[in-house]
Amino acid sequence: MNLNRGIKMLVKRGNDDELTVLIDKMVDDLSSTSSRAIPSIHRVGDNLRSINEKAYDPMTVAIGPIHREKPHLKSMDHQKKKYLKLFLDSMGERSVDIYVREIRGLEERARRCYEEETLVGLGKDDFVLMLLLDGIFILEFFRRYNEDDERKLTNKEKDNDVIFRFGNVKNYVLNDLVLFENQIPFFVLEKLLQLSKTRDKNEVADLFWPLVSKSAQKSLQDCSITNSNNPPPHLLGFVHYVESLQFSPNLYANNEMKNINSAMELNEAGIIFKKREEEGSFLDIKFEKNKIYVPILAIADLTESNWRNLIAYEHYLPCRNQRKYTDYMYFMHCLIHDPRDAKLLRRCGVISTWAGGDEMVYRLMKQMGNNVQPSDMFSYNDVFEGVNRHCMKRKNTWLAVLRRDYFDSPWKVISLVAGFVLLGVGIVQMVFAILSYYPEKHK
Repeated sequence: MNLNRGIKMLVKRGNDDELTVLIDKMVDDLSSTSSRAIPSIHRVGDNLRSINEKAYDPMTVAIGPIHREKPHLKSMDHQKKKYLKLFLDSMGERSVDIYVREIRGLEERARRCYEEETLVGLGKDDFVLMLLLDGIFILEFFRRYNEDDERKLTNKEKDNDVIFRFGNVKNYVLNDLVLFENQIPFFVLEKLLQLSKTRDKNEVADLFWPLVSKSAQKSLQDCSITNSNNPPPHLLGFVHYVESLQFSPNLYANNEMKNINSAMELNEAGIIFKKREEEGSFLDIKFEKNKIYVPILAIADLTESNWRNLIAYEHYLPCRNQRKYTDYMYFMHCLIHDPRDAKLLRRCGVISTWAGGDEMVYRLMKQMGNNVQPSDMFSYNDVFEGVNRHCMKRKNTWLAVLRRDYFDSPWKVISLVAGFVLLGVGIVQMVFAILSYYPEKHK
């Protein structure tokens, strides 16, 4: 009797402790994942994505696991298989055995680059297959892109390739390859490049140059990506690294909130905007005397997508890293508060747009500045401080008003000179009248 009662109490206690067991397991699971490396490829957070979701979604091809099940991207799977066959044919091989073995050896390392939730349902073989197809697709795409650029791609080859048959498709693919969520680890591409060494020069610069701007292409040849102590995690990281090479801001701690007036207000205070003519990074903005030198910002259809993904990449970097693109966009967001600001910068040659007018540029910069936080070591601290010091001096504002109201056209200058002449004549006449009055009075 007492034994049965004890058993019932024990069972009851066990049932009561189910929550405790559940919480203990939750803590144990958390401990096992706390030592896991921070993933470099994951979804963009809602705070960024909600402003413009389409900027982060691929239009033509899915790379990696996040977008691979989207129906409108499935048609490119056939092209991936065709590129795999072209790759093997060019290497004189009939089997993918060596490539599967090498990628399988990187499988665990590659998995750690992704958030676990993005890999749900993706087994070992499926994951290796994805890395192989996507990696070879990327290499083969750039090889054919270079051949097309050098006019070595025949019309027959173009007709058999859905990407190069139409010029706009290859540009969309190029953009898709630098989306934050649409990546595979860079070391997978490096391994495939090493395995194809007999065909390619195995130089990253020779293959991936179409991803970077013309000014950055010149420095690309001098940089060593593969031997770097901190290699890029993926192609977007590669673009970010190369584009940032030419820009070395003067960094110093400044915890004050960073801000400057709009372009029109600065112009009224005597600040002149000049297009920077020297070669170098388009991030490199300088302030000298009363002039801000800004490299030209060309705005096209895919500009917003490119910038948003680079800013998203910086958003998830450790705080110690410099967020140069974010700082640049914050700078432009400060300058453009109104379509008239965009108009001023366009007339100064700082902004060039093929995608709309001044109103569009204003709306774009307003949206791009949402949820953007500049670096603690702000890249343009020296520019902001120089501009603000200039604006605090009243004489600069007075001189600017004088130039704007009286010296902005030859006719106003002539009118001003004529006014001074008439004033001088009037003063002389008054003096003579006074002098002539006093002698008459003494007589």
